[in-house]
Amino acid sequence: MLIGDAAGLAYSQSGEGIRPAIESGLLAASTLIEANGCYSRHRLELYQQRCRARFDAGPLLRSLSHAVPTALMAKAAGRLLDVPWFVRHVVLNRWFLHALDPALAIR
Repeated sequence: MLIGDAAGLAYSQSGEGIRPAIESGLLAASTLIEANGCYSRHRLELYQQRCRARFDAGPLLRSLSHAVPTALMAKAAGRLLDVPWFVRHVVLNRWFLHALDPALAIR
């Protein structure tokens, strides 16, 4: 079981990886506890499913990021980064801190 950066879980927008590292560690620990000493592939695949559910951006978001031309993204980014509200609420709170993401619930 790989966790955090070893599992490639840093957020692609910001490169931030502390939250995914901690959360994936909690998911791994929970999966191991639930396996109750039976560490078969079948029992540990639950960890992969939980990570995908928690960290996968989804196919729509991935395809949208490839659909916008790079030159257009660069021009828009330059203008948006001059707007303090955008930097604070979108770049920092949403993209970097993921402040709107719900807390991880471990069973």
